[in-house]
Amino acid sequence: MNFVTLAIKNLLRRRGRTSLTIFGVAIAVAVLFSLLSFNSGYEKQLSGELDSLGIHILAVPKGCPYEAASLIIHGGVIPKYLSNSDVDETRKIDGIEVASPMLLHQFYKDEKPHIVYGINIDDMRRLKTWWKVEGRFFSQTEDNVMVIGRSLAEDEKLKVGDVLPFGPDKTPFTVVGILERTGTQDDEFHFLPLQVAQRVFGKPEQITTIAIRVSDISKISEVSKQLENIPDIQVVTMTQVMGTIMNLVGSARTLLISVIIVAIIISAVGIINTLLMSVNERVREFGMMKAVGASGFDIGRLVIIETLFVTVIGGVIGLLLSTLGSGLIEGFVKGIIPYSPAGRLMVLDPELIGLCLLFSIIIGFVCGIYPAIRSSRLTPMEAIRSNLE
Repeated sequence: MNFVTLAIKNLLRRRGRTSLTIFGVAIAVAVLFSLLSFNSGYEKQLSGELDSLGIHILAVPKGCPYEAASLIIHGGVIPKYLSNSDVDETRKIDGIEVASPMLLHQFYKDEKPHIVYGINIDDMRRLKTWWKVEGRFFSQTEDNVMVIGRSLAEDEKLKVGDVLPFGPDKTPFTVVGILERTGTQDDEFHFLPLQVAQRVFGKPEQITTIAIRVSDISKISEVSKQLENIPDIQVVTMTQVMGTIMNLVGSARTLLISVIIVAIIISAVGIINTLLMSVNERVREFGMMKAVGASGFDIGRLVIIETLFVTVIGGVIGLLLSTLGSGLIEGFVKGIIPYSPAGRLMVLDPELIGLCLLFSIIIGFVCGIYPAIRSSRLTPMEAIRSNLE
């Protein structure tokens, strides 16, 4: 009988205790994998969402620029506005390829918030070259028409050609196009010609933000300095927005890391306790093994193999639990962080899976060393004496 078979038989002899230890390891690995996966997915999704804006700089009203930029990206509304003259001044600056004014407005329907983007469609199609539409885009001179996101169309059961009452006066608007799914916040929005949105919501000449793309990204800093010379404008680059958002979620991440550390410590203490109890119960067994020729190294190796079985099986079960419960875990974490990008944030990354399995192997070695040393030092005399006691 080899050591692997012997280790399996020993673990099966104490199924209840082995199962509980495996469960403890599984919880620790599940929490570890969930946080690492969420953190990795969050940064990728956030970076992708910012890239999907197709812009390098947001010009916002003076006040709290980073909060304003975060709200605008997420479809939020801020109570301050720029004017058409600010757009004219912006377009005079050298190095700006596109300067697209936008008006954001929020209204409620059936107690659900709806976000309206008043846009210059020609500018927007230059910024978001990947936009495709079922139906057609509106022209800037059309009235009472809109394009909507795919998720919004599905939720509201709207299709191209439908007419719906819209705005405070319930004016009939025709859906002329539905965006193909983008996987971003755009899937949730109404898009109207800018002048139409300004008129419908009583915001003449008012603009929430100016989305800017520069012709040479190495000159973003230079262009930003020129923009800040315009009295009403504060400038936020997409790099600054990402840094600010990551700082905002840092406290939540610290909390989650603390939970992981506690779970790992509890799991490790549980494994060591279980192994020590097992060693104490098996003094006679180890003594008899030595009496028939087994060395201390053989006994220590047996204990290490048993520990590795427990931690590796626990690691695999933890990964399965984390994968099956990823929807619940993601929903919980999204609820406690201040900004979360659209789309799935937890994904099965082979590197993370390998890292978590490696973690379970390492914790098996670490937790098994002391019990293995203790069991290897037992002598046949101790076994006989313990039996007599």
